[in-house]
Amino acid sequence: MLQKILELAGFDAAGCAGLLGISSRIFQEWTAGQRPIPPSFASELSAILGVEPSLLTNPSKQIKAYVAANMTPATWYKFRGEGLVDADREFVFLIRRLGNFIGTLEDVTQNRATGWEEHFKTIQANIDRQAPPRQQGREAARVFRASRGLNKGATGIGEVVRGNLRNMGILLVETPLPDSKLEGCSFYVGLRPTERPCLFANTHHLTWFRRNVVLMHELAHAIFDSPNAGASIDFQEAVSGPDLAEQRADAFAKEALIPKEVLRHVAQAHGIRWDNLSAGSLAAIVAETHVEQKKILEAAFEADLISHEQFESYQTVNVSSELPRLSEHALSTQEYLRKIGREASERIGIGKRSTTIPMRSIRLPIPYIDAVVNAFQNKQISRGKAAEMLMVDEDTFTNRFGGRLDTFADQ
Repeated sequence: MLQKILELAGFDAAGCAGLLGISSRIFQEWTAGQRPIPPSFASELSAILGVEPSLLTNPSKQIKAYVAANMTPATWYKFRGEGLVDADREFVFLIRRLGNFIGTLEDVTQNRATGWEEHFKTIQANIDRQAPPRQQGREAARVFRASRGLNKGATGIGEVVRGNLRNMGILLVETPLPDSKLEGCSFYVGLRPTERPCLFANTHHLTWFRRNVVLMHELAHAIFDSPNAGASIDFQEAVSGPDLAEQRADAFAKEALIPKEVLRHVAQAHGIRWDNLSAGSLAAIVAETHVEQKKILEAAFEADLISHEQFESYQTVNVSSELPRLSEHALSTQEYLRKIGREASERIGIGKRSTTIPMRSIRLPIPYIDAVVNAFQNKQISRGKAAEMLMVDEDTFTNRFGGRLDTFADQ
């Protein structure tokens, strides 16, 4: 049964063994039915692959019906689509494994975050499903900002929105996928009743200011689309024109990050005139709102702050030389490290976020690393389990976290 499930999801046994960091020979014996799958691995594989554990441990009565129905798990069905590569599926595999580890960690620490469910229901209940998609997106974003306390002060939320979403129990993953055309995606990790939404942004060639837009775009998909579609996938270059879901997600992202009142407040605070934007003034708006230039101009035009002619003209303004002076988020990782110095860069441990066990490396979220290290120090999990959860070997775990690191870089 495991072999068939892997085929439907687009994997082979050797690749899965490499992603799990276990013996290829043992995994091959599992797939061939020559060795029973240990319950702990069956539970983990069921969460990663999106199937019930019983299909892996007691498949005899269900295998014929499963194969006949060709029941490819919904998430993996979407990730076998056009424009996707093996690297995309492999990263999703690792992210789903991470989601399973988070559930285990919450069980151990008895600290489960489930606020996202209530907030999603509140948003869904307070929009008009008959309204045009962009109106739905704007209405949903207003409810989101109000319900999460993000509508106070009319300022940019780029610095705080990640922590806000994580407090709701949403998994955020930002890691580079150099071989991928993906810009972002959203899907659910874990099995009912402990599933949670995951928002992903590909950091390869994406600025901080663009990533904020991508995460909010994927949040809209997680609220409205991913639960039924299995996953929502967005490429760096759109393969087709925007449909209803894409229009709604685009409007949601702009209204969540840069509603009209925020744009007006930022301009007034900096003495900026919308009818006379220079490179410096436009860079100041980008730095203050934490949103890329393109989306700021789109939002300003839709809010009647600029004309169509000004919209076209301002798109040619280059803020690249001005922005690094105004925001550290505009610096490359290398520039940021040079700015803070070697001692500070070693202290904050930028390199300590990457996994080493799987055949592909993923950059883990900072709060998750902190939670695993805390659980180990509080003797809630063993050193081996902590290393497994961080997808490193025990020696690497000891070298990285033998002394407590209180701060990790989020560059």
